[in-house]
Amino acid sequence: MKAVLHNKNLTMEERQAEAPKINNNEAPHTCIEKLQAIFAPGIRPDLLIKCNAVFFASSEKMSQLKDSSVDLVFTSPPYWNLKDYGHPGQIGQEDYDAYLERLNAVWKEAYRVTKENGILVINVGNRRVKGKYIPLAMDIYKTISDWVLIDTIIWYKPNALPQPAAYINRLFDDKFEYLLVFGKSYNYDYTFNKIRVPQKYAEADPREHKKNPEGRCIGNVWRIPAYRPPNIKSLGYHVAAFPEELAYMVIYAFTNPGGVVLDPFLGSGTTLKVASAINRVGIGYEINSQYRSLIEKRIMEPWSPPPFTEMDIIHGIDPHPPKANRKYRKKTRSECETRLF
Repeated sequence: MKAVLHNKNLTMEERQAEAPKINNNEAPHTCIEKLQAIFAPGIRPDLLIKCNAVFFASSEKMSQLKDSSVDLVFTSPPYWNLKDYGHPGQIGQEDYDAYLERLNAVWKEAYRVTKENGILVINVGNRRVKGKYIPLAMDIYKTISDWVLIDTIIWYKPNALPQPAAYINRLFDDKFEYLLVFGKSYNYDYTFNKIRVPQKYAEADPREHKKNPEGRCIGNVWRIPAYRPPNIKSLGYHVAAFPEELAYMVIYAFTNPGGVVLDPFLGSGTTLKVASAINRVGIGYEINSQYRSLIEKRIMEPWSPPPFTEMDIIHGIDPHPPKANRKYRKKTRSECETRLF
């Protein structure tokens, strides 16, 4: 598979400047005209806000969207047997095999509506249910139809909660989730804007020809704190909301300004909030219409992209950690044997 690096020498600001603009203050009828190329004939969204469209319906059948109309699908599916969101048609309360089958129905629809060079990114973590380890990311990979796995990204969560009391002395704390990156085949071009940051150790390497003037690639481990405000329940936010920075990294990497981003499990609307902020068209599906006011509120919240260095796992490391204040001396043979045995 070959990635197409569109205008690779341009900064994000320059890409935004040359792209066709999406005016978030346009009248609703103008937004409908722009989105009509994506919608099936006669379709109007249930919610239209800042040129983002939301359908309060199941994403197992996204008949409102035309074939090959979306550039990127990015989502985090509901976890199995974890939370009841109060809707009879929700995914996650059935048995595990049926749960995976229903998820696969969504992935099939995502395949249909994405363009031939489209990308699907699924944010998911493994979990435990009544002591049993559920390798959900692996099971999605094994059961997904049509799509092929082209990459895996690790989302490292420095503020992840510790293990429950039953496991805290038996297991490592769970500090990461997966981003499974799928394409339609191994033999096509797709949009990929490689994320780079300033060279942190540039002075340590005298080989100038080895230094990329655009900076160092950030790599496939991203350090992003989990979205966990202390008053999340009082705010009414979706308890499984991922942080804006995670959506930003994915949308920036796999779309260009003006591109179409779909989230089939929209939740609180984070994906559309970020898509709108960086000049993309957002479409979301959320089965529970009770989240309508929350989605509107989230999309209207002001947000600006942070520097990529904040998500770089290496950038925050001190290259010269302080040495322990102690004297070193050569140990005798007897001292070494004592420590070994």
